[in-house]
Parts: sequence; structure tokens; C-alpha cells
Amino acid sequence: MDVTAIFTPRVHTHRAGWWIDTQRVDRWPRLVFPPSHNMTQNIARQSARLPDGFLQQSLFAYESGLSSQVIEDKEFTGDRITIRGKELFNFGLCSYLGLSDDPRLIEGAIDAIRRYGNSYSSSIAYTSLPLYDELRERLSAMIGAPVLIAGTTTLAHMAALPVLVRSGDLVLVDRLAHASLLGVIPTLQARRAKIERVPHNDLELVSERARSHDGPVWYIIDGLYSMHGDLAPAAELRDLIERHESLWIYCDDAHGFSWSGRHGRGRFLDEFGWHPRLVMSYGLSKSFGALGGVVATQDANLIKAIEITGGPMVFGGPVPPASLGAGVVSGDIHLSSELPALQEDLTARIDFVNEYAGHIGLPLSAREPTPLWFVEIGGTSTTASVGGRIMRDGYFVNVATYPVVGKGHSGVRFTVTRYNTISQIRGLLNSINDARRQYDKDEDVLDLTVFE
Repeated sequence: MDVTAIFTPRVHTHRAGWWIDTQRVDRWPRLVFPPSHNMTQNIARQSARLPDGFLQQSLFAYESGLSSQVIEDKEFTGDRITIRGKELFNFGLCSYLGLSDDPRLIEGAIDAIRRYGNSYSSSIAYTSLPLYDELRERLSAMIGAPVLIAGTTTLAHMAALPVLVRSGDLVLVDRLAHASLLGVIPTLQARRAKIERVPHNDLELVSERARSHDGPVWYIIDGLYSMHGDLAPAAELRDLIERHESLWIYCDDAHGFSWSGRHGRGRFLDEFGWHPRLVMSYGLSKSFGALGGVVATQDANLIKAIEITGGPMVFGGPVPPASLGAGVVSGDIHLSSELPALQEDLTARIDFVNEYAGHIGLPLSAREPTPLWFVEIGGTSTTASVGGRIMRDGYFVNVATYPVVGKGHSGVRFTVTRYNTISQIRGLLNSINDARRQYDKDEDVLDLTVFE
């Protein structure tokens, strides 16, 4: 029961039932698990279908506690979690405004369960709870346009885009658009739409395609890109859509919703403003503190068409009563005078991250006024070492490697919420900076001592 290492050995160590040598090479080690690891063997049978190195990376990340972990806490505390017996400050949470455990949302969820049970098992194509109308009313007031509510943001995309995009349309997908958007591409291709992945924020290319294509052109983007934390150029995009009558923009602003913009509608919509050829989608499971996905556009008939013909809207399950009840309460908060103070409280933490990172020389991929950031490390193995070192210091972050990011561009992604204190944030930034400086960026080193 050993591990075959395809590299020059440097250190021999044992962890979690397998042996491995540290590496100093350009490729990930090939892991051979004991026969008793039935789950691993089953996964290995599918390895030929996975991108090169993805299986090994995923398994190592799991074994070392960097990903796919179940927290051991009996109650949610917001700023910290326990993994494998170690308490960590949590910088991987997307509940930016800290509404997940707000007593008012909890009571709204409980009240909905008392009245309607744990689930209302009917397609909304037939019947739905009155809570849907209550939540739609509040979301429409927040966003300033008619809305529909799907089970998740992914299901919202799957419902909306096949209805919006027609045969012969050209669909330009930003290279960094969220994976939930990419999942709809096969359906659009089956409907004979033309698909093209385009470089990130290459508006010159989008303009050229809009001029040359005979028919509608869709540009699929994020309002706030969820890996690197950069914002879509709203003002430039507004100018672009005004210049090209064939251009439509479909914007997923799941990470920008609630914590920014008037009534929480997001910074992108605040800056871009409504336009007849703009379609917005949002997520309710992050800063909003509930569950579900939202599609909004100015054309109420278009919203109704998606609602009654979009596949997941007809055949998918409804949003649970608890999430609808919590969402109604959250909507009231977002429409109240309380929201600006919550947003300002988070903004103070965002400003601190950007200022302190600059002070200590921590290279953030984007230094924008958003609550998520990415620090590129480089090689997959070195990134795992950095992630392990950060965990050893008492902080949990998201380690991102290929194929989530490009080969050679692995790094650590972290978020900040209202749960996190300034002291915790300062400690995290120092930990990331110290960890990345520990390893030479020109070599890929897996240092297993940080996981012991």
C-alpha cells in the first residue's frame, strides 16, 4: 500500500492511509490508493474521462482537507468552522451581509413550514404557494422589473436561455463567465445557435461580431466575476448596446446581488441601468440569505414565456416553503432603510482588504470594491502547499486549480462577510502573504509537511 511518485523524492511522509513523496516537477503525482479505498477505486475507473491531472488533484485536495469537506460544527457561527478537529476562521462563505442566520429570516422560514409543510410537491406549471407571489413582488420592487423565480441560479439559466436564444443567433460567452452558464451551451447548440467563447472583457471583438453577424447577438457575462472578483465594465457595455441594435446582454450577477446597489439590485444594474435588450439573473443563496434563482427583464411577456415554457420551470421542483418564507423577510429588509447600513458595514471590510493588501504587497488579481479576491500562486502543487499552510495558520480559503482556472494559474480565492472581524481579515492577509513567499514561484513544490 504505497503511492507511486513520478518525481524526484525529497521528503517521505504518511497521511490518511497513503504514502507520497514531495515533488519538484511540472506534473501532479500519480496516487495509488490501498485496495480498501473502494470509493477511490470507483472514481479511478472514470479517470479516463476526466481532464489530465484532474482526478489526482481532486483526490489530494479532498484527502488534505482543502476541498469537499463536511464541517463538524453543531451550530452555525458565521465567522468560523471546524474541519478535522481544527477550528478555522471561515473566508470561503458567500453570505456577504450575514443574513444566513438572521433571526427574522429564520422565523420567516419556520412560519412558512408551519403553514405549508417542508415541501409543496407540485410543479409551478400547475399550482404554487402564495409565498411565490409575495417574494416576486418584493424582488420586482428591488430590481425594478418583472421577475421569475427558479429553484437555483443554474436552473434559471437553463430555463431562460433556451427560450431567449433562437436558431441562427450568435452567442458570445465571456471566457470567465460562470460555469453554470456554460452548462446551457449544449442545449443552445442543439437549437442551432452559434456559440463562441471570447476573451475576457474583449468588447472590441464583441462590437465586431455585432456588426458582422446577420441576426441577434447575445453576450453572456457575469456582473461580478466569481473567481477573480472583477466587475464587468458596465458603462462601456451600455455604450456598446446603444451602438448595436442587434446586441443583447445576459448578465449573471449572483455574486453582486443584495450587498451592493440600490435595494440590493447590484452595482452592475446601478451603473448600466435598465435597457430593453438586457436580461439579468441573480442568486438568492448568497448575500440574500435564502435559496433560488431569479431572471429579470423589462418585458413582462418575455418573463411569462420563460416561466410557462422554460424546461426547469415546468419540470423542476419548486423552491421549498422555508426558503420562500425567508426570502420574503429578506426582501422586506432590502426594501427598508436598514439595508444601506448593512452594505456600508461590509464596504468598510472590503476597503480594509484592498488597502491592507496594498500595504503589505499582497498581489490581488483585482483590487475592486467587491467582497471576493483571488491571489494567483502558479503551479497546482505549490498552490496546495500554500493552501495547507494557510489552514495550518487557522484560516479556511478556497484553493482553485485546473480546470477551474487555467493550467499554471492556480491560486487561492477568499471572501469577506460581515461575520469576519478586521482582526481576522488582517491575520488572513498576512498568512496568505507569508505562505506565498515561502515558495519559489518558478518551481512547483508539494510540501506535505504543512498537512501533518
